[in-house]
Amino acid sequence: MDEELTDPELVSAFKNGDAEALGALMARHQAALYGYLLRLTRSSAAADDIFQEVFLKLVRNPAAYGEREKFKAWLFTVARNAAMDHFRRESSRGEVPLEGTGEKAGPADFAVSPEPGPAECAENKALGETIAAALELLSPDQREVFYLRHYSGLSFREIAELLSLPIGTVLARMSRAAAQLRKILEEAGQ
Repeated sequence: MDEELTDPELVSAFKNGDAEALGALMARHQAALYGYLLRLTRSSAAADDIFQEVFLKLVRNPAAYGEREKFKAWLFTVARNAAMDHFRRESSRGEVPLEGTGEKAGPADFAVSPEPGPAECAENKALGETIAAALELLSPDQREVFYLRHYSGLSFREIAELLSLPIGTVLARMSRAAAQLRKILEEAGQ
């Protein structure tokens, strides 16, 4: 599959029976979409399920994507809606998503390699935990805009369209999120 094809061209190829085009779309958007879903749901099982559900929607109804809109924005809209459906189903069952796996790094994780050493890994892990904790202190609206911008690479205009909000509201949420994160990290000495 030619990597130079645009998303609409890949969708069109898929509609015309090219199964490889779907694989190329999935590969192109997997990291950003899965990362967004994982941060949103805090569950790898839920993120896996929703990721598959999003692409199944395209498989079952390729016409659902109107080629007038950007595919990435459409994809994240479908993902967000599927995640909200997931949350509604879970809340009606009274289930709460589990936090993390609790896995600890073992000695084999620090074997000699060109990668950062144990001290640097611990420092990076501590910074990552501080940032994760700081993100949890944001309002859900601010956190969602932050995730969509920084982890999914959507433009502010695409985020505004996805969330059905004026762009000014999206920019304000991002500005407040950045200011709050900066303050929290400064207080933590990071």
